Amino acid sequence: MEYYRISISSPYLLASGIFAAYLLLCSVLRFRRMNWMRDHYGYRTRESFSKMTLKDAHAIQVDLAELEFPRVFSASVFFALFKTYGIPSISKLLVQTGQLANETTTSKRAADTGVLLVEAVIGNPQDPRTVDAITRMNYLHSRYIKAGKISNADMLYTLSLFALEPARWTDQWEWRKLTDMEKCAIGVFWKNLGDAMDIKYNILPSFNSGWSDGLDWLKELQDWSLKYEEDNMVPAESNKTLADGTMAIIMFNTPRFLRSLLKSAVSVLIGERLARAMMFEPAGPIFSAFVVGAVRLRQFVTRYFLLPRPEFLRESRYPRFRNRRTGRYNTVKWTAHPWYADTSFRNRWGYMGLPTRILGGPVPGDDNDKYYSKGYKIHEVGPIGLEESGTKYMEENREKVRQFTGGCPFSAHTASRRK
Repeated sequence: MEYYRISISSPYLLASGIFAAYLLLCSVLRFRRMNWMRDHYGYRTRESFSKMTLKDAHAIQVDLAELEFPRVFSASVFFALFKTYGIPSISKLLVQTGQLANETTTSKRAADTGVLLVEAVIGNPQDPRTVDAITRMNYLHSRYIKAGKISNADMLYTLSLFALEPARWTDQWEWRKLTDMEKCAIGVFWKNLGDAMDIKYNILPSFNSGWSDGLDWLKELQDWSLKYEEDNMVPAESNKTLADGTMAIIMFNTPRFLRSLLKSAVSVLIGERLARAMMFEPAGPIFSAFVVGAVRLRQFVTRYFLLPRPEFLRESRYPRFRNRRTGRYNTVKWTAHPWYADTSFRNRWGYMGLPTRILGGPVPGDDNDKYYSKGYKIHEVGPIGLEESGTKYMEENREKVRQFTGGCPFSAHTASRRK
């Protein structure tokens, strides 16, 4: 009888041992990449942060975005852009341009913004594609800056969100918080990108004396950004117009019976102040607790039960090669309408195309190739009608942007005041 009990229980003992070994493996490997980055780049102390190069900062940020926290980083960047719509001075201008007049133009603008951000942020800083993407962004903004319709404060606030939201979302919703080295890398990268976009920092406290490192700059930017929100993020009809248009993109392929729940979940995740500025209906306390609980459960499961993402599962939205047929670049993923996506089998009938078809959405090549499946050229990206504009501007300003493609933005000779 004793032998019988042991033989019956041994499979359970074996399964328990395997499960315990798996949990131990998860625990051992879960922080391995974080420790590897610290040892590989050598920025172990606060004093060393001032020597962080743009090359290292870029590499650290790309690994965070593609390997460590791809889902949260992607969502945070999308909602960083969404958050700018909570500022009436920004939202009113965007409504006036007519770029967000309907579902199609709204998704086109979102796609164009995504293309230029991916090219500027994920591409190698010294790659001509990266230089062109930044120069193209500068051109598209320059028309409104010259007309006095975009203030430096609005530009700085927008930059602050792209720098701050990934860290904020990660610290709040991911399985671990970012390290000071990782936050410094984000600061180095975005401060440098702001320089390349000619955004002035004279409103920040240490503008005259200079910042010691990217973490120092990021902290001052955060304090200023929060104060800017307190003073300027207020309800407005233009905010609501953009919010409703953006939510239509988010919910485009969502079954109708789930859309109100999704909108309520978004209102919880974006925070009370922004939800109020967007004139969203507040979510009830029970539903809010459910959403937060679901995200906390994801944190727990990821931390203790999932192995870290391997290199071959890197989630990149950066198109590394041109389309051989068209000589253009195709987007890797899309939201709502398939702007610039290739008519590949995967996109039309595979794991991306088939669910879209089932839900009634368009796939690349539909509607007489309305969504430019041939791809994009960086110097053509932007509102419909401006594809052929800006060539001269880009030729004249590439060299200026190219000055910000290397080195250490916070070394002793560059930490002083920009003129």
